[in-house]
Amino acid sequence: MANEFAGIGIAVIVVTASIVLAGILIGIGRAFGYKRVEYFGIEEFMQSILNAAIIGSFATIIELIGAVSSSVVVDSCAKGDIVFQLSCTLGGINTALFGLLQQLVVTLNILGYYQGLSLDFGAFIIAPFANMHAVSDMLSLQLLSLNVIMMLVELNRQVALFIGQNSLGILFPAGLVLRTFFATRKVGGFLIAFSLGLFVFYPVFVLVFPDPAGDITNSMLVMRNFTNNSYYATVPVIDLNDNYAIAAKMDLLSGRCSPQTFNFSILSNMTNITNITSVSNNTACDDYLIKQNLTNVTVDMSGDLTLIAQSNNNSLSKSLLYAVIAPIFSLVVTIVFVRELSLLLGSEIGIRTIASI
Repeated sequence: MANEFAGIGIAVIVVTASIVLAGILIGIGRAFGYKRVEYFGIEEFMQSILNAAIIGSFATIIELIGAVSSSVVVDSCAKGDIVFQLSCTLGGINTALFGLLQQLVVTLNILGYYQGLSLDFGAFIIAPFANMHAVSDMLSLQLLSLNVIMMLVELNRQVALFIGQNSLGILFPAGLVLRTFFATRKVGGFLIAFSLGLFVFYPVFVLVFPDPAGDITNSMLVMRNFTNNSYYATVPVIDLNDNYAIAAKMDLLSGRCSPQTFNFSILSNMTNITNITSVSNNTACDDYLIKQNLTNVTVDMSGDLTLIAQSNNNSLSKSLLYAVIAPIFSLVVTIVFVRELSLLLGSEIGIRTIASI
């Protein structure tokens, strides 16, 4: 805020000087009968008065911006003007996207592990999860898309920071100064309109789009549930020499060895587990499930991976909407506003034409 008022101070000095100069021109025109000079002086005097009115209403403009911020941004992430709200929102989205990126990398590591898992029987090799590379490729594409979206979100955040630091601190005062002079009035009007458009219209029409942070967090939780699931835990290194440890894991994840309702607490009172009711109707699977003390949750790896892919697609599409479509839409609206306001602020009052009438 201090930078804004420092720039306004320079504009006040220039406007004051222009009023004095306009008064001198009016006096010269009337003293020597030069109507052109007199009308020109009156025109510049009226323009200087208009500039002074804009400067005087600067504090009101800032207050209006604050009111717009509170009415448009319902769930504000921090206190401040609307540009700061946009910057804060984009920062929260990028933080959520980074968490999603971390979980996606962990998920891809687990898929890569099982994708390369195989049993060598000499005459033939069994690799039941080799076709999982299709899912890995899809998630890898999502990973690349996620990285691009993160860069776009950060780019938009940097643009918002630039707007907050320079629109009212540099562009607005510079527009007032240039609008004071006849030769640069249109440029000055454009800069004033441009600064107001960037500071008000651009962030407002970006923030009206739905915040994707909630969907991103939901996708992150879906993958976290997958990676933290004990059924999908990788086989310990010490068990890699045990062929059945790998085979049982393959049966479990492929759905052939699915645990049913079973009370594992009774195992503490039993020394012989051969008479225990079958857990999965598969003796080898029973031994593995009892050894691993697995609970009675149905294993559906393909279904879980499908859910992850769908959830990620939903989050990435909404993030792309916020990072690309929302800024483009807001920019179009801002351009229309800047064009109309700059034509108004850059036009002449036409004192000579009015006097002739």
